[in-house]
Amino acid sequence: MREHGPGWAVVVPVRGGPLAKSRLDLPMGTREVLADAFARDTVAALLASGAVGDVLVVTGDAEVATWASGTGAQVVDDPSGGLDAAVAAGVSAAVAAGPRDVAVVLGDHPALRAEEVDTALAAADGHGRAVLPDLDGTGTALLTMRSATTPGPTAFGPGSAGAHAGMGHTVLHLDVPGLRTDVDDAASLARATLLGLGAATRAALGRATLPGVQATIHRVEDDGSGAALLDDGVEVVVPPGAAEASGLRHLRVGQRVSVELDEAGRAATRVWIVGIGPGETIR
Repeated sequence: MREHGPGWAVVVPVRGGPLAKSRLDLPMGTREVLADAFARDTVAALLASGAVGDVLVVTGDAEVATWASGTGAQVVDDPSGGLDAAVAAGVSAAVAAGPRDVAVVLGDHPALRAEEVDTALAAADGHGRAVLPDLDGTGTALLTMRSATTPGPTAFGPGSAGAHAGMGHTVLHLDVPGLRTDVDDAASLARATLLGLGAATRAALGRATLPGVQATIHRVEDDGSGAALLDDGVEVVVPPGAAEASGLRHLRVGQRVSVELDEAGRAATRVWIVGIGPGETIR
């Protein structure tokens, strides 16, 4: 573990295990690998921030505890009482030696950048308690408590940004898209992909681990053609009609799809969404 630094202590709850990120429409094993990668990239960005002194990963998963400890983060046992209980355990550990500036970031920000962490914590520095909403405006991307001595009440879950504001946290308005993009479903994963994913998530989205090649629609023309970005950042052409055979009549920018590629790997010969179209059963 790293020596305690003078900066913020950041608490990162990480559930881990087969139930993580259940809203992602992917096979269970793949979903678990992705959720783990999201957490790794989140922790890596926090550790790289000059404003962060310590990262405390709260988890009950042995594998998460092993890799988190290896990064230099402090591992805190999850009391298994839900997300707010995990946050409270992390804050208690952070302030065990005395008052501390504490922040909370959930472990699902694969496009997070260290400079965004620096910006957000600098903005929070002028407030006793602050909350940064996610891009949807309802969830909490960052929660901060200056000079905390004990765990304060938190309300993570649906509508948490408004709930935290109601508890007295000042609402921050910042241009930090990686921090404000928490990934819970295909749409938010597509947004994170366009922002640029961290190394662990890029590796987890390798082509051999998912049905077809995973991509995000990047451009759509009037004739039905367009372009898609593969998860490794390569742009491929989507010819007219490539989606129609799979029951997709209208592609949309940001739409998460599977594609089959031509021999050169530069154009899609088929575009589909799992569960939609001929031969695609809904899981």
